[in-house]
Amino acid sequence: MNVRGDRIRAERMRRGWRQEDLGRRAGCSRSIVADLENGRNRESAKLPGIAKALGVSLTWLETGKGRKTPLASTEAPYVSADSLEDVAEQMLSKGPDEVWRLVQRLLTTAR
Repeated sequence: MNVRGDRIRAERMRRGWRQEDLGRRAGCSRSIVADLENGRNRESAKLPGIAKALGVSLTWLETGKGRKTPLASTEAPYVSADSLEDVAEQMLSKGPDEVWRLVQRLLTTAR
């Protein structure tokens, strides 16, 4: 039984993401995601990124105990970049949901 892998898979599927999508957001490969989901890999170095990408607490992801959602983040809600290309790259790395939020914001902002 691989309950940690089941939690990863369930959260990924709840978002409609493929393993590739989660891997990109978490900064790891699809094969690492697949191995974690299937219990073939116990590597914990990638779990913080996976938990962050899924929007769940690391403790809950690893153990199934505690708060499922992490406490409020102290990260700044903005990106810093030297060019529009850098901004685009940073936004694309956050995934399609964040890109769509940016597009909606840009479309509703008056010129």
